[in-house]
Amino acid sequence: MRTEKKWDDSFNIGIGLVDNQHKIIFDLINDLANAFEVMADKRIIDTLFDVIENYVFRHFEAEEELIAPHQGAMEHTLEHYGLIKEFRKFRLSFRNSSSANSSAHDFLVDWFARHIIEHDVPFFRQIAAGVESAPRQPGIDSYPPDQKERRRHKRIPQKKITDHKIMAFCYNTSTLRNFQALVLDISLGGIRFESNETHQIGDLLIISCTIGKNFKMKEKARVVNSLEDSFGAEFIGLSPSTEKFLVELYGAVNIRNF
Repeated sequence: MRTEKKWDDSFNIGIGLVDNQHKIIFDLINDLANAFEVMADKRIIDTLFDVIENYVFRHFEAEEELIAPHQGAMEHTLEHYGLIKEFRKFRLSFRNSSSANSSAHDFLVDWFARHIIEHDVPFFRQIAAGVESAPRQPGIDSYPPDQKERRRHKRIPQKKITDHKIMAFCYNTSTLRNFQALVLDISLGGIRFESNETHQIGDLLIISCTIGKNFKMKEKARVVNSLEDSFGAEFIGLSPSTEKFLVELYGAVNIRNF
């Protein structure tokens, strides 16, 4: 029998917006634990994982807006990236397991409570104590044209993956043309590539490539932005095999070296 983790004053940071969002996240984690206890269908549990991930991401966005002018904001934002990576790795392990269990509740409570106690509480106390502000730094995942949603998925540059160029063989279903592209970076959200072909926002692509020596990827994607010969495309219905590969790839590179 699990012990439900309840909110207490030790988690308060003294800012109403942030404290209220933290409380909601605790409630969502407990909802997930309840679903485990009644042996809910995996599709329901997976939906609850979606709700938690989406809300946590929006919470991190709001928190980062508050801390942006202060020293240490970049390091704190990188900690958020690390938390998202841990969450996705755990969720992937859940998807690959044969049964759900209450260890998810224990993991998620520790995962989030530890962040509040070890990072949020001391950081916001420093701000309250009057730590001097620093100039606002560029966004970690800045990418022209600015598209804030892309920040959700940390992109891995090609040079961090392999010493060799990653060539993709693609088909634009909107123009009915085949073309080759040079992969610049990739993430769980999408792919950025260079191409001599002209593509329009909204074009639907089928992208095939080999990453490293063994992994073969074939995914559907939609063009969402462009800059000269560089195009950004978001994945549509990322396959489990590619998701697993990218989650493991995130763990193989040092996020602070980007």
